[in-house]
Amino acid sequence: RARTCACARTRAQTMTHASSHDSLALRWCVNASTWNPDDEEFNFILSLLPLREREDVARFKHFADRKRAVLSRLLVRCAILRALASMDGAKNKLRMEDLHVKRTKGAKPFYATSLASARAPNFNFNVSHEGDYVVLASETHAVVGVDVAAPGQVRAIGGNGRAERDVEALLRTFSMTLTDREITAIRAKTVRDGERAGEDLFRRHWSLKEAMVKAIGVGLAMDLRRCEFAIDEATSTARVTLDGKPRDDWSFHMHAFPPIVESSEIRGDTHWITVSRGPIQDIVDANGEFLDTAFSQRQFDANAWRRVLDEPSPPFELITVGDLVPNEHKDAFEAAGGVLY
Repeated sequence: RARTCACARTRAQTMTHASSHDSLALRWCVNASTWNPDDEEFNFILSLLPLREREDVARFKHFADRKRAVLSRLLVRCAILRALASMDGAKNKLRMEDLHVKRTKGAKPFYATSLASARAPNFNFNVSHEGDYVVLASETHAVVGVDVAAPGQVRAIGGNGRAERDVEALLRTFSMTLTDREITAIRAKTVRDGERAGEDLFRRHWSLKEAMVKAIGVGLAMDLRRCEFAIDEATSTARVTLDGKPRDDWSFHMHAFPPIVESSEIRGDTHWITVSRGPIQDIVDANGEFLDTAFSQRQFDANAWRRVLDEPSPPFELITVGDLVPNEHKDAFEAAGGVLY
């Protein structure tokens, strides 16, 4: 398989067995569009989840949505198993289906038992799916949000030579979510570099906003014009202003996937994956369980927090569905028609 860091059995085993603190800054990505299971294989994968989550997946009408839903839930459980393994080595005997995953009132998933360790006191994770990919990001100190924005917002050029849905149409549709300065930047990019470049910049702004509100835990209930982003094209990072005030206690990293080889290259299949890191104090958690369970260290001095934000954001690893299957189930997965590598 092209572009993968997880195709060998030994690599797949590290999905649940790792002791390094660094390994808990996870960046995982699964291509749902290339996974085409028959009923037997899909039902086997579904059986790895508890009944309640299997019922949640079954509620989706379209099979593509059911695939994304089951993969996002498997990613969450693999991340939890990785964290458990880092705490007690290979001693953890919990099965994937036994893990108790809860959700905040804003639908953010978290593990019902603290995963804190001395070097990862605030282990938490977030998932997103759109287009081809289902992604997970986790952090050890900051609250994390992740969003993937798929291409295709600007439609193909029609017979009259005009895009069926051009950037201006996007800006009209999303005028209530973008600030005037952001709209001006996207228009300028479109004029200078064309419709595809303008659409690409629009998606990066949208993904930044989604990643921030998903970290906070409010989803689209927040007025997205409250947060305004300035993108650094050279570093694929961004700064945010919230309610008119610069917020240097947040960081944002944007990852093109598949990775862009040339800095000027804008491809039709490029997805943008944005990872946000933010302060615990900004979390909205109506029931309080997420905060009480996931965050054992809530206070940082200015220098310590700067070090958290300045940590590089690891690249996303393209992994397979087989990588998400626990070792004890791999033979049964293959027997059901699944491909491990």
